[in-house]
Amino acid sequence: MAKTFKEISSNPEFAALQDVEGIDAANLVKQAGGDPDPVPPVPDPVPPVPPVPDPVPPVPDPVPPVPPVPDPVPPVPDPVPPVPPVPDPVPPVPDPVPPVPKIADPASPPQGDTLKEIFGDRFKTVDEAKSANIVGVLDEVVTLREEKTALEEKLAAKPKTNFANDEVALYNEFVKETGTHDYGVFNKINSADLATLEPMEALITKYVLDHPEQSGKEPQIRKYFEKKYNVDPEQVDDAELEVNKLPMVADGATAKKELQVLKDKLKVPEIADDPSTPKELTPEAKATLESGWSNVGQQVSTALAKLKVPIKDGKEALLDYEISESEQKEITEFVKGYAVENQMELNETNAKTISTMVYNQLMINKLPEIVHSVFEKARSLTEEQVHALYANPSPDRNKDQPPVPPVPELSDEEKIQDEIFDAEMDAYNK
Repeated sequence: MAKTFKEISSNPEFAALQDVEGIDAANLVKQAGGDPDPVPPVPDPVPPVPPVPDPVPPVPDPVPPVPPVPDPVPPVPDPVPPVPPVPDPVPPVPDPVPPVPKIADPASPPQGDTLKEIFGDRFKTVDEAKSANIVGVLDEVVTLREEKTALEEKLAAKPKTNFANDEVALYNEFVKETGTHDYGVFNKINSADLATLEPMEALITKYVLDHPEQSGKEPQIRKYFEKKYNVDPEQVDDAELEVNKLPMVADGATAKKELQVLKDKLKVPEIADDPSTPKELTPEAKATLESGWSNVGQQVSTALAKLKVPIKDGKEALLDYEISESEQKEITEFVKGYAVENQMELNETNAKTISTMVYNQLMINKLPEIVHSVFEKARSLTEEQVHALYANPSPDRNKDQPPVPPVPELSDEEKIQDEIFDAEMDAYNK
């Protein structure tokens, strides 16, 4: 760190250096960072004025303080002594009702803090909390929870079907049972209380069930029964009407019983267990399958280590396409995993099925490589090897032309259309 001029100038060597003959002292001071021509301080021409002593000494107080004057008159004692209080001969009767404690102001900070702690910012005062009917709301919540639990139990016990809902499933059962597709009749039987159904309505409904082809003709069927029982109110008086209704009511009761029997038969069908869906294996059964199919997978991968690539009408395979060791391990794992997942029984038929499936899959996945190998094999064969390998090679190997497809024969209508077209073109060309 560079030294200041003050530090340099205080060094005795610097002062001695200024006195050396031939050294410019002013220039040396300037190089050291000082002022070469310092101006000496101007002495103050006026000497400081000494303080003037106070010519007047402090004057003492001529009047001494006045001492307090004692009270010349002593206090006169009270000649009459105080009368002691007379005790109450009747003691106070205690209040049988304890005092009601004062209710704190609901808006006071402690109570407000309690409300906030319980309800948050929902209620500011006790009156607001009372008006909210919290007890009633809690009772309603309990009721709703009980209803929710009951519904969940019903849903859990509800049969599973392949239909959109239970009503559609019941309608399907109704059609199968009766052969009637009239949804109105089904809805009347399914939704109505048959015990309270009017006799005329029961007769009409039963008639449509027995005669499905008459579906949609309920007004005409009603007229039929009115004539049969002579119960048309416009044709008979009240007295005769009541008499004629007796057989209709009896037949209506019979019809309602038969309708009730049908309604009782309509049940929502449950889905039967899918036999194609295998059940979950026990750990022991799964371990046995995995062990057995793992051995089969090793046998399949060994057998397919060299794919036999055939040739049409060939006496033997054209070449053997080799499968890598990693691919053979994949084949082993695939056979074991596929068979265990589908719970295939360990037998010769299933083993052959999986082996064929793996072979076909390999041929498809390796087709580009196999084709390239076949091409390289064909290029390396001599004429004699070709004849030995292939019984009937083409003499025009690279000159073969695709066969000319036959011209399809025209129908009579097509021939007529062609003739009309040719005639039009001839007329146009002329």
